[in-house]
Parts: sequence; structure tokens; C-alpha cells
Amino acid sequence: MGLGVLEDTKLDHVPGTVLLNDHAAHTEDITGALKHGQGRDAEIVLSPQPSEDPNDPLNWSTWKKESIIWILCLGAMLHAGVNGPFLNASYFEISALLGRPLPTVVLASGYNLLAAGCSGPFVCAFSRKYGKRHVFLISSLFDIIGTAIGESNVSFKYLLVARVVQGFSTSAYESLIIAAVGDLYFVHQRGLRVAIINFILNAASSLASIICGQVFQSLGYLWLFHLFQIFCVLQFVLVFLFCPETTYIRDERYNTDTILDEKYVELAHIEGGKSEVSEQLGRVRTTDVPRKKTFVQELALFSGVYSRDSLFKFLVGPFLTLLNPAACYAVITSGLLNSWYVGGAIILSGIFSGPPWMFNAAQIGYLGAGPFIGGMLGSTLVAVGSDPIIKLMTKRNNGT
Repeated sequence: MGLGVLEDTKLDHVPGTVLLNDHAAHTEDITGALKHGQGRDAEIVLSPQPSEDPNDPLNWSTWKKESIIWILCLGAMLHAGVNGPFLNASYFEISALLGRPLPTVVLASGYNLLAAGCSGPFVCAFSRKYGKRHVFLISSLFDIIGTAIGESNVSFKYLLVARVVQGFSTSAYESLIIAAVGDLYFVHQRGLRVAIINFILNAASSLASIICGQVFQSLGYLWLFHLFQIFCVLQFVLVFLFCPETTYIRDERYNTDTILDEKYVELAHIEGGKSEVSEQLGRVRTTDVPRKKTFVQELALFSGVYSRDSLFKFLVGPFLTLLNPAACYAVITSGLLNSWYVGGAIILSGIFSGPPWMFNAAQIGYLGAGPFIGGMLGSTLVAVGSDPIIKLMTKRNNGT
């Protein structure tokens, strides 16, 4: 980062580096007019800087931001955290019920994961081009349709189709929810929310096995789908009513995590109204501020086009990143980690349903208690410490 604090001979701006604490950086004369946090965060320079538009998600009230994130977290819990391990505890008994070999029944969930993976590039492309709201709604709808198919008949064909359709609901709630945190919160507020989401996406899946095992053992096969459908429909309604579009295009000068140092001076003049240059730079007058959207207007499925780039470019983009050795390594290592985790969870039923254990579905579900507790402890540590550590390191690194 610049401002005389950290110099880089190769890059005009070091990616991912932002000025957060102007007191520690001794840049109050430059950034004093910018918008800051409140209370204990009064020395924190908000990054990105919110615009004057009341429709800018950064300007929304705290309760509105939190309600959106928690509704999306419910979606992540259902469509990603529960959808995958939905049948983990009961594979052995389902195979006996349907009269199919255990590997064949397990393969149905394999296709579920395949559908989740294949839908990923399309989720990325459409969300970057047209926003996230419609992608979340369509993803939730896929799970509702898939679950409806599964609860229609006790048949392997119905189960297979249900699992494939359900799989198309996963990708959005595994990836876009993190992007939504970036849309709604400033840099120094994101750590807690991301830690909670990671807990839901990872450790909560072990809790799903415990609950689903109990439901199957107590109520039977179809009630797994019946009860899941209730929560899926509820979450869809909540997203439709209370999760407006969070994607927003603000003027480049407000993106203080990517702009160059001299832009701080321009933005400070604009925010503080200290120079005639601010008029030349297009300062937003009160009469030019857009009207705040009404509740009904926010219900629109599509709110515009957010990029001039083609959908094809966005579809190809994820594959092109694999040409970067660092990105390719990250994909391979994280993919192997998830593969072993998912694979281990799936084979539990095949191992512990037979001798000498002879566990039923509920008892197999209880095996998820260890990963759930461990994940909860680790996630709690990260959630409590991430934002304070960011602020502490900012002070130690001269404000950046």
C-alpha cells in the first residue's frame, strides 16, 4: 500500500491491501474527510467507501443486512449443508428398502455432487452478468422440485432424479453467499460472517447426518423428504420477500481496495466538498441522488445488467484460472480435502451397518457428532478472533 507507508516496485497497488486505520498510518490530513466507522471503529476508514445512493447495499441498515445474511445462511444450511449428506446415515437401509445394491444407491448422491459441480460455472456467469438474486431463487427452486420428486414415490428412479435435481441447488449457496458478504459489509466486518458461513458449509453437514438419521429411523423414508420440503419452501419465500439484489456498481473511486493512492485525495475532496475539483470529478449533488427503492421494487427478479462482458467469457473464466499454477494447486488441494471428507461420510453406512457393529440409521448419524463439535470449536475460535486480529495487524502494519 502506498501513502508513503509501503512501496512496491512492480505494482502500482498491491492487490488485497487497503488502508483501514488512518491514525496508525498518520494520514488523517488525507483521509480525514472519508467516511469512518463508529464507536470503537472510529479510526477505521470504511473500505469500500459507501456512495451517496440509498440503494447502495453498504448504506442499508444493520438489521436489513443481517436478515439477508441469515436467510442466505439458512439456504446454505439446507441446500449445501443438508442436501449433500441428506442420506448418509440411511444408505444401507434405503438399499434394502428399494432392493438395490448399496453402491448403486450411493451412486445417486454421486450424481448429486456431479450436478452441483456442473452448475458452478453457470452460477458464476449469470450472477456476474445479471446479479445474484435470481440465481439464489432459482437454486432454491431446484431443491424444492427435486425434493417433491423424491417424496412422490418410494422408487430408485425417483430417488435418482430427485438427487440430480437437488444437486443443482448447491453451487450458489456454496459460493455466492461469500460474495454477498462482500457486497453488504466493509472489510473490517467480514471476518465474523465468513467464519459463520464456513461453519455452516462444513461442520453443519455433520449435524445434518445426526438429524436425518433420527428422522429416517423414527418416521421412515418419505418423511425425510416431507420435512426437508417444509424448510426449503420457507427459505424460498424468505429469499423472495427479504433478500433484494446485493450486487451494486458504484463509482470506481469508492473502491478503496483497488484504487491508487492519489484517488484518496480526490475522494477526500469529493466527500468533504473542499475543492472546486469535486464538481469537475462529478460529485453527487443532493438532487442527483437516486430515490430509495420501495419494497415492491426490490422484489424484482432482475434489476439490470452488471457487466458488459459476454456470458461466454464468464463461463470460460473459471477454467482459465486453472492455467495459473497457484490457483490450480488450490483447486486440487481443496478438492481432495472435500473428496475425502464426503467420501468418508458416505461410506460410514456401509461400514457400520454390518457386523460387528450392526448400527441403525440413527446410530450411524450420531457418528457425525465428533466432526460437528470439532468444527464448531474451530469456527468459534476463527469467528471471535478474525476481525480483532485484522484490526490489530492493521495497527502494527502502519494502518494498512
